[in-house]
Amino acid sequence: MRPEDLDALAAASMALSRLLLASPDAATLARLHAAAEQGDWPLLGSATAQRGLALLARSAEAGETAEVVHRDHNRLFVGPEAPLAPPYESVHRSEEGLLFEAETLQVRAFYARFGLQVPRLGREPDDHIGLELELVASLCLGALDALEADDEARAQVLLEGLGTFLDEHLLAWAPTLLTQVAQGARTWFHAGLAELGRALLEELGPLRASTRPAQA
Repeated sequence: MRPEDLDALAAASMALSRLLLASPDAATLARLHAAAEQGDWPLLGSATAQRGLALLARSAEAGETAEVVHRDHNRLFVGPEAPLAPPYESVHRSEEGLLFEAETLQVRAFYARFGLQVPRLGREPDDHIGLELELVASLCLGALDALEADDEARAQVLLEGLGTFLDEHLLAWAPTLLTQVAQGARTWFHAGLAELGRALLEELGPLRASTRPAQA
């Protein structure tokens, strides 16, 4: 994988991570609206990404405020009523549909494998979509650093870890979540966010372990 591709994947993953963990404040929303109107996004090589950016531009045209976006964020991800798009892997994949199930601990172990942990360990489930995307960004940046240091062995370890994580976790449930976001969104902003998320998953798909060619 080319360094510039890793850089773009990391940038898109981190941007979406932050927007899914918390709704943007007014200043951040203004920057996102401006970027959308200028066609500025790390990954724009697909119709899905173009569609997502166009929806964010419509959010700007409609004058959606940070308050409006925040209310929609809570409806989708937080509550107080049952969220329309629960952002935790364990809710989607465990038999009971509860937080802090086996999937949460598996993701925590994956973080630890690469010397990482979530900021609020034990107080916030490790398998929030935003945190899983942060892990993707960290692995991409780690591989990029390794390549720039001519440490191809380390880069290979990180990319193989990323492929396994995509297979076993992120790509096993995030498409369902993003469909829920797209169907439940009341703002152009979150409709666009869902499409940009789908575009990122499309780009990550070829990196999953099950699609990589076997090593000779």
